[in-house]
Amino acid sequence: MLNKIDLLRNQIDILDIDLLNLLKKRLNLVKQIGLIKYKNGLPIYFPEREKKIIELRRKEAEQIGISPDFIEDILSRIINESYLHEKNKIFKNLQPYLSTILIISNNKIGSFFKKMLILTGYNIHYVKEKNLDLNNIHSIFMNIGMIIINVSIPFLRKIIKKLLILPKNCILVDLSPIKQISFEIILPIYKGPVLGLYPLFNIKKKIFLKEFIMYCHGRNKEFYLWFLKQIEIWGIKINNIDIIKHDQYIFFIESLKYFFVLTYTTLLFNNKISLNEIFILSKPIYDLNFFIFKNFFIYDPQLYTNLILKFKNNKESIKKYLNSINNLFFLIKNNKINKIKNIFKNIQNLLINNINN
Repeated sequence: MLNKIDLLRNQIDILDIDLLNLLKKRLNLVKQIGLIKYKNGLPIYFPEREKKIIELRRKEAEQIGISPDFIEDILSRIINESYLHEKNKIFKNLQPYLSTILIISNNKIGSFFKKMLILTGYNIHYVKEKNLDLNNIHSIFMNIGMIIINVSIPFLRKIIKKLLILPKNCILVDLSPIKQISFEIILPIYKGPVLGLYPLFNIKKKIFLKEFIMYCHGRNKEFYLWFLKQIEIWGIKINNIDIIKHDQYIFFIESLKYFFVLTYTTLLFNNKISLNEIFILSKPIYDLNFFIFKNFFIYDPQLYTNLILKFKNNKESIKKYLNSINNLFFLIKNNKINKIKNIFKNIQNLLINNINN
């Protein structure tokens, strides 16, 4: 019996080697495709192609008696690895003659654009907000083709008049989360092209394929449409959104999240709850809790204050949030089981109808 098991295991070992060789051949083909995409300025990520591959392989797996979910899991891992090989740390540069891109930033978002633009072959000058000398700014504003700004609102008010010395048609890219506030500061004074961007992903990731960046048109979009195309070449999806709707959505994405963390952590503090014990008891969501708490308290409190307070009608929105909590508490307190079930069903229907798999 043992001899038979050894023989079968040897056959498995041979098949494993065959699998490795097949994967190597597949990745070599992927590199060739990546080179063609690079030469023609095509995006790395084609969602329709990936979706079609997975659908076909699922059907074929089912026909031969293999779990479709198992095959999809394997294929998803292979495809993600393929994107890394296809990218090969180089992207088509759509504006090779563009002058220096200046990035003024106070957090990781600016560093993300610095990294991606360098990989694409652009000349980058990166300055942190705290290191920028406003009295000696003329030298770094010379021969600038684009300026990417990700600074605090008070600092933006200080620097805005200095932007008048930028070259004509220099593209200003604003990365601030609250576009109504930043655009109200920028547009009346700076008359060149203005674009608003807001990344919707964790910038610590190694690969940004399938992630999203929202964008708002500010002025003279014909001058910066190439940059939106450049972002797509990186494999990132871009979505246009109206500035008012953008800020309304960001309120729900960011402000209510911070408001919740603030109220939750205040509750823990007032009740002298041990965070270590909560993290231990809440596994496997320890990492998620730690990530939220850690990132919430490492930045300037003014950022969170702005996100919570600076939206129009934000107090009314927070009031609605609190009312919804009170309504849920009333149902729980009075054991309104059927009404609670209806709420769950409504949320399930909302997710089914609005979230793409």
